[in-house]
Amino acid sequence: MNKIFIILMLLSSNFCALAQQNTFVKFRVDASSLKNITNFGIRGNVSPLSWEKTVPLQDVDKDGIYEGELSFPNNIEILEYKYVYGEKALIWELEAQNRILFIDNEQIQANDIWNVQSQFDVKKLPKLSAEKLTEDFSIFKKALLEIHPGLYRYNTKNQIDSIFNHFQNEFSKPLTYQEAFLNFTKITSAIKCGHTFPSFYNQIGFIKEVVLHQKDKLPFTFRVLGEKIFITESVIENFDIPRGAEIVAINGISTQTILKETAKLVKADGANDGKRYADLNTFGIGGYFEMFDCYFPLLYPPTNGQYTVEIKRPDSEKTEELTVGTVSSAERTNTLIKKNPNHITNADQLWKLEFWDNNTAYLQLGTFDVFQLSFDWSEFLKNAFQEIKKRKIKDLVIDIRWNEGGQDEVLFFIGQNMTKQPIKIPQRQDLVRYNKISAELKPYLFTWDNSFFDLSSKTKPLNNGYFLFTGQNITEIQPLKNAFDGNVYLLVNASNSSATFYFAEIAKENKLATLIGETTGGSQKGLNAGTMFFLRLPNSNIEIDIPIIGSFSEDKPSEGIVPDVIVKPTFEDLINGEDKTLTTTKTIILKK
Repeated sequence: MNKIFIILMLLSSNFCALAQQNTFVKFRVDASSLKNITNFGIRGNVSPLSWEKTVPLQDVDKDGIYEGELSFPNNIEILEYKYVYGEKALIWELEAQNRILFIDNEQIQANDIWNVQSQFDVKKLPKLSAEKLTEDFSIFKKALLEIHPGLYRYNTKNQIDSIFNHFQNEFSKPLTYQEAFLNFTKITSAIKCGHTFPSFYNQIGFIKEVVLHQKDKLPFTFRVLGEKIFITESVIENFDIPRGAEIVAINGISTQTILKETAKLVKADGANDGKRYADLNTFGIGGYFEMFDCYFPLLYPPTNGQYTVEIKRPDSEKTEELTVGTVSSAERTNTLIKKNPNHITNADQLWKLEFWDNNTAYLQLGTFDVFQLSFDWSEFLKNAFQEIKKRKIKDLVIDIRWNEGGQDEVLFFIGQNMTKQPIKIPQRQDLVRYNKISAELKPYLFTWDNSFFDLSSKTKPLNNGYFLFTGQNITEIQPLKNAFDGNVYLLVNASNSSATFYFAEIAKENKLATLIGETTGGSQKGLNAGTMFFLRLPNSNIEIDIPIIGSFSEDKPSEGIVPDVIVKPTFEDLINGEDKTLTTTKTIILKK
């Protein structure tokens, strides 16, 4: 009898131990705003959830509130999830955002509302330990030293060593996720490479929510002119702030200081500070991360969800002080859309074709990151050039302002269609730092072309630790038979820094177009790009973009492309709502 009792006790003990290994989460979501939906459920990142299959939730009493309980291993800390519905056409909530749930108890109740993000207190998150951060930093440092082709382009070895030594000390103490993200950004920005940074878009959902999607943004959109910030739109309720009001200081810190310190974090090539300041403009475009939104709260966090802002109205020399509540970027965009139905909400609206009265076509291409478009970009351009040909257009304006770059294929496609002459591609030496990725780094690296893990067949050793990349080198773009044969005007500004920098450079060197606007971003010394590795650090889960190929031209300056006609926007243009670059272009065409 005693033996049986002991066995039962052991079994009971083991059962209790197994039971304690699970955390039970009760999900309750109010989806009463939806009508006539089917297959409502939940998806997430931890089993029994997955991003590929819906776990159904039930609405027993048909009141639009769906419920269900799931069991998760208690060794996980963070659960990411979303509610979905539908079968063939699946509808997801919250666009690019995920819900976050901390697994900190054996029984958890999640009360949500469909498509409304639940705020959580990031201060409750435990800090990353010094041990974990030290490991992440060591992997990050090794990756830069082994892979980055431009590590020593704008810095000496002593300067890079000094940077590493400083941040090794910073990562030897516990940090919040925000502090870790900020420190990794400080290192990458010091390299002075326009393609190296902790990418906003490539972070896992948890990092996006904790670092980037917080309700810590200013309730304004604005333009940066010189070292001043001018408000373009405000989403503050019941208080009118006119367009053109200047932000003089925030929390007692001058705008000049804020812009200078924030610009230091912006990825840009070499000494091209014009690009750094251009990227601090804030437009409130739906679905986009904006540099100022991401970096300013990390440097200057709000106090109790508020900032004290000193402004100066455009018709006054006096300043006034406001205490403004912070917003999330999504909240600001949604309010802007309510105020103005034509407010840009997605990448599709950055592409358009118009025809002006004076036999001129206007082609706006606001991004070459064509994966963000819902339509076939090549079909759009093909149809556009066919229509231009059909109408016998004589003047074509291509507007790539605020377009940082993206897929080179877009550039080549436009080149084939915009001129009847062969286009010569400026030649530089393409170099890489490795011929085969080490086994220690490989588990943490991802890319879209796995052949870049082993470049042995595409490289030749050079000196100073470089290898000559001997992959396909395009030297010329051949025009299509029915290519455009009129006058081309290319509108540029400091945001053009990758494929759009090359577009401006190619257009100017081949005399394909009259360049109008502001000096571009990028660097004539060459860029680091070609293709990318995405480094996912194992403990913080922060992702960092690292370019693989560096193009080098030693006889050119570290500056962008200067347009043929320089047009700098002014405060008066902002107040009047005038696009001076566009009006200047129209005047030039009319004079011709």
